[in-house]
Amino acid sequence: MNILSAPQQRNLDWFTIEHEPVTSVDLMNRAASICSEEIIRDLLNSEIAKSLILLCGTGNNGGDGFVLLRYFKAVHIPVSCYLVPFGQMSEDCRVQYELVEDDVLTWNSGTTPEWDENTIIIDSILGTGSNRTPENELKQAIEWVNSANCPVYAIDMPSGLPADGLPVHSTIVQASKAFTFHAPKLTFFLPETAEYAGNWKVLDIGLMHNPSLEQSAYSLLQKEDVNALISVRKRFSHKGTYGHALLIAGSDGKMGACLLSAEATLRSGPGLLTVHTVTQGKFQLHQRIPEAMAHWDLNENELSGEALPDLQGFSAVGIGPGLGMGSGVLKAVKAVLRSKKSCVIDADALNVLAQNPELLEELHENCVLTPHPKEFERLAGAFENSIDRLNLAIRFAQKYMCTLVLKDAITAVVNSKGEVYFNTTGNPGMAKGGSGDTLTGIITGCLAQQITPFDAARIAVFHHGLAGDKARDEKGERAMLPGNLITYLRIEKL
Repeated sequence: MNILSAPQQRNLDWFTIEHEPVTSVDLMNRAASICSEEIIRDLLNSEIAKSLILLCGTGNNGGDGFVLLRYFKAVHIPVSCYLVPFGQMSEDCRVQYELVEDDVLTWNSGTTPEWDENTIIIDSILGTGSNRTPENELKQAIEWVNSANCPVYAIDMPSGLPADGLPVHSTIVQASKAFTFHAPKLTFFLPETAEYAGNWKVLDIGLMHNPSLEQSAYSLLQKEDVNALISVRKRFSHKGTYGHALLIAGSDGKMGACLLSAEATLRSGPGLLTVHTVTQGKFQLHQRIPEAMAHWDLNENELSGEALPDLQGFSAVGIGPGLGMGSGVLKAVKAVLRSKKSCVIDADALNVLAQNPELLEELHENCVLTPHPKEFERLAGAFENSIDRLNLAIRFAQKYMCTLVLKDAITAVVNSKGEVYFNTTGNPGMAKGGSGDTLTGIITGCLAQQITPFDAARIAVFHHGLAGDKARDEKGERAMLPGNLITYLRIEKL
């Protein structure tokens, strides 16, 4: 699903108005009708009767709110509606306002609504139609919403939150849910702003599709996207059909990272796995993962880089988990890059790249890099905010022709064409050492099966997060462990 900007959304509205054809007022009625169904469904599912406080602005988002008022009153839901005055009322908003004018109060500092624990506030003040800095009654209304201890439903966008970038002020509605129209908005995926939208949902309001108006570098990674990338295994296949993965990982005190990554590699479906690790890890590897073959380094405690197996005999290579920063890691990273094999570069292998920036020139289209924010900063340079980081990531992937997996609460997968997919599976319980090692293993296993780097990265981050969600449901966010991600991993069509 493409993520559209506010101008793109407006252009699609007008394209629909001109070509369906439908009047702008009727399109507003349609959007608000669909939105009211969602809200009413929520209310019906609640065990406690709810009352509503509806705040409407003077633009088209306010017009949506006035339509909602009509629907709520028609089904006898208790609702108090307030007009928050700012600027001149739009033509369509005025049409809707005049239909309900007798039921609308004007917001001012002396008309603060009364609420209790059974109240839901509906924010229909600004939507995507304004990037103004809230002042006077507008500012007061938003601050009141945030001070009330009530669930808040935002219509299209939380008021004060821009759709396409970071806000220049802090007066923003903190929504529990946002019902956004037609497509998600970029700010739903940024660390600084994602929390404002709460549990957002995209509502299909029947806009006509026009590919020329909906082109976007940004997309939401969905189940349907990932299903299309996963093939069905043939009955008459064998271990050679699904590739031979090599994992270079582990050192003194960090064999856990190696073992997590190795098991995750196997669980993702390659036919064979060889683990190259330090001799200290012999007993642990054979005991924990008997399915993996072992290739031992010359050293007992840290990678020498001198005794790697012939890389041409493998379908894909993962390097980095638990390696440490010994001199042998640099030799191994050079060998992996120069083999031109499909590879995942993670953890200490990324840190070696950052310390030896001349090696960046040896990155290629078969490389997947999986940095967390600090690792990416060391690789690509400083950034001021998440928009700056995203643009820097796009330039980095394009320059070095690689795939980037920017790990975060919402992970972004970026390819060499500048396409970005945001993944929303996963949860805070995955914020533990070892979760990234499992992701490296999953990507490595997918690459070994001849899945392209960009596709492998998207499959891996989606199912890695989904396994985390299953682990949370069974174990709880605090108690779940990175090993549980492997237990619940299922890379299958959903």
